[in-house]
Amino acid sequence: MAIQLVKDVVCGMEIDPTTAAATSEYKGTIYYFCAAGCKTDFDADPEKYLSAEASTPPAAPSTSGGKRWWEFWKS
Repeated sequence: MAIQLVKDVVCGMEIDPTTAAATSEYKGTIYYFCAAGCKTDFDADPEKYLSAEASTPPAAPSTSGGKRWWEFWKS
């Protein structure tokens, strides 16, 4: 069974929630952290990290014309 990783909203690291170094609950949601320092930063100003997460721009559109990586070698 695969473990569902979660994102540390402070540093962006993908972590296993069952082995997270720390957690915080904010507005009814539990957040998981890779280290105590990330939890400390989050607890000091949760909105700073949550608003940054929400304002992350979407990925740029592909310029590959829809080709998969291996299709470039077939030309």
